[in-house]
Amino acid sequence: MMRFVRGMLLGWLALMVVAGFTQAAEEQKAVPAVEIEEPTYDFSQVSQGEVVKHDFRVFNRGDAPLEIKSVKPG
Repeated sequence: MMRFVRGMLLGWLALMVVAGFTQAAEEQKAVPAVEIEEPTYDFSQVSQGEVVKHDFRVFNRGDAPLEIKSVKPG
């Protein structure tokens, strides 16, 4: 009976270790995926000193956090 219990415990431990490695491998595959609803916008002619504004909708369609580190006008 004691061998059976030890075998079950070792089997359970092995299963938990394998599950941990599988989860870690899946987490490493996680990547962000940026989607910009309207990636460009034409402000047309703008007079000097005029304030213009446009909202760009940015979505993360991936399964990891998306970091936007800088934005530059095109």
